[in-house]
Amino acid sequence: MATMKSNNAAIAAMQQMLQERCIAEPTFAIKMANPSKSMEGAVNYLCGQIQKSGLCCVDDATVMNILVHYFDENEIEEGGKVNCNIVVSKPELSDEDKAELKEQAMEQYKEEQLREIRRQSAPKTQPKPTATAPKAGAEINVQPNLFDF
Repeated sequence: MATMKSNNAAIAAMQQMLQERCIAEPTFAIKMANPSKSMEGAVNYLCGQIQKSGLCCVDDATVMNILVHYFDENEIEEGGKVNCNIVVSKPELSDEDKAELKEQAMEQYKEEQLREIRRQSAPKTQPKPTATAPKAGAEINVQPNLFDF
């Protein structure tokens, strides 16, 4: 299969996904061994299906579903070659993304530290004095009455 260099990594990733599927589901390996099926046909079918959908970017699960469907079904029209460029997204973050995430983490850390300092320096709440009833037998402080005899 003659492919552009940018497609090679994507095709290798798809082959890896299909190999993992064969390990997990050995009967799928039999379907992939069908002489009327090929990786080139699978890639052409994949590109055609994505083009029909109008999407320009799809996730791994969608790619896998389309590839499995291609190998599962005997009566699939591959269609012609689609002139497209296939790339694999990398899970790595750009330096700009890393810097932004680091800044967000530092800001969150500062806020947490400030909250902790405020909590520690806040005046401790003193229990409110409560009125207690006089003990039994204790005199009650009463103002003297002039008319007491």
